[in-house]
Amino acid sequence: MILTFFGTVWWLVGSVVLDGSARTAALVSGAVLAAALFVLAARLDGTGGREAYERSARTFKWSNVGQGVGIVVVIVVGNITGGYSWIPALIAIVVGAHFFPLARPFGRLEYRWTGSLLIVVGVAGCAMALSGASESGVQTVAGLGSATVLWATTVWHLVSGVPDRSTPRQQSADTGS
Repeated sequence: MILTFFGTVWWLVGSVVLDGSARTAALVSGAVLAAALFVLAARLDGTGGREAYERSARTFKWSNVGQGVGIVVVIVVGNITGGYSWIPALIAIVVGAHFFPLARPFGRLEYRWTGSLLIVVGVAGCAMALSGASESGVQTVAGLGSATVLWATTVWHLVSGVPDRSTPRQQSADTGS
């Protein structure tokens, strides 16, 4: 549910700067997809979530604190320097980086792919900003790209189900490896 929610936020970020019928189409298609993912994710939400959270609460907390600080720094520096077009791309990189420490304790090694792809989206946005692309262009790429990555991760979770209750580190200890 969390990935679907933030995917929807990113979709809105990328869609609102589009013009005319493109904006309408993006907003409507995003709303339909988000609604479908919320309904499907609600079935999976809560299954194994408590154990995963208990196992990873400290890492989850500090990863999100780091992400929050990183986002604030990006916004403040972007506003001070006038580098507004860089902000969404750099935020995508910060959000991507925050997934790496969450992979192992949540038993979701695919978070490494999620983080990597979000960083790729952010780097693409930074390359656009560096080349002089418009703020709205960078925002569209960062927003729609990040939404796609987060929603794809949601779909992966729906298809793959709940991870094993033990982390890979615990599995190694249990098998004597």
